[in-house]
Amino acid sequence: MRPRTAWRLSVLAGLVAFACSFAFGKIPGLVACGTFDGSGQLGPILAFELARSPGDIAALFGGGACRATFVAAQSTGLWLDALGFIPSYTAFLALAAIAASRGRLRLAIVAMLVIAGLSDEIEGVFMWRIMDTLPGTPGQLDALWWAVHIKFALLALGTTAIGLALLAKFKLWPMLFGLIVAVGGAATIYGFWTLPNAMMMAGFTYAWFAILVTAIVASFASGVFGRRMGARAG
Repeated sequence: MRPRTAWRLSVLAGLVAFACSFAFGKIPGLVACGTFDGSGQLGPILAFELARSPGDIAALFGGGACRATFVAAQSTGLWLDALGFIPSYTAFLALAAIAASRGRLRLAIVAMLVIAGLSDEIEGVFMWRIMDTLPGTPGQLDALWWAVHIKFALLALGTTAIGLALLAKFKLWPMLFGLIVAVGGAATIYGFWTLPNAMMMAGFTYAWFAILVTAIVASFASGVFGRRMGARAG
């Protein structure tokens, strides 16, 4: 696949991913009923993902009519995640990696991103099972922990690697965009190691937006993002 084609497809997938991200905030009733929110920095979906015990789940979901509304909202969010957000962000990042990198590095980045997407889908299955048997079991929460952490770790590494691949082109615009992506990726890695930490999600937001802008620019000015003069083909 030619880099310009990959960038253009990445733009399309990225626009879908950002639209899905915006839609999460518009789901009616997606407001925690209880007291658990990790550390005061998490939204209701991330708080659910990072819950460590049935007690945390019980504190997040509360009870009564509010619980039923919250469960319905979380289910809507999981469908949006599984059918829209996960496939689109995986394609968005993988296509950007295909356009920005080469050889074994390209294969490594794409593999990390695909595994992250699969882990995210598995995470959703565990979240549905926990909601079916609220407040869930320790075994379910342990499985959820692994799926969530594999996902975030690989997304952080893959995002950072895309930034480094752009920096490695040694051309002005790729290096400028790559620096923003790499710094955002570094923030996600730091935030991951200090979870729960809002820095991780902020890092993803800035880095992914920078990748989207990069893809848009590269779609119309592919020569600016080509390899430097004298670089070997292949």
